[in-house]
Amino acid sequence: MISRAHARITPSCGSVFTPRVHSINADLSRLKEARDFAERAGAEFGLDGESVYMVKLAMSEAVSNAIQHGSRSPSDPIRLAVVEEAGALVFEVEDTGRFVPRVPRRGEVPEGGRGLDFMRQLMDEVHVRPLPAGTLLRFAKRR
Repeated sequence: MISRAHARITPSCGSVFTPRVHSINADLSRLKEARDFAERAGAEFGLDGESVYMVKLAMSEAVSNAIQHGSRSPSDPIRLAVVEEAGALVFEVEDTGRFVPRVPRRGEVPEGGRGLDFMRQLMDEVHVRPLPAGTLLRFAKRR
């Protein structure tokens, strides 16, 4: 859980980045809310315009996957969090589903399942970790 104790002074702008947590239901109509959460955090952290756009895209992909694959119903919770760690803006998306990695057969180009690869192109780090009651996706963007 992210707390105010994790607030840090960001080196380039000298201001304090305040960690935040936000929850939404697993409903695609809430996707804009998740993108706006990422956009505000990126701008406050001091990312340039292109990097803010990248974190918005990554958040959109992460939450879309959490809704489509990590939830059983639109009422399931999805937790969003953001914190500064070692000069990077780190986002977390936690859902109630079980992540099962897909390994495509040789020569196969799957129609789906490329979201993590897409996020890895946008972000500096992407990690998926199973939790006792769901899955945690963490992704980071450095200045």
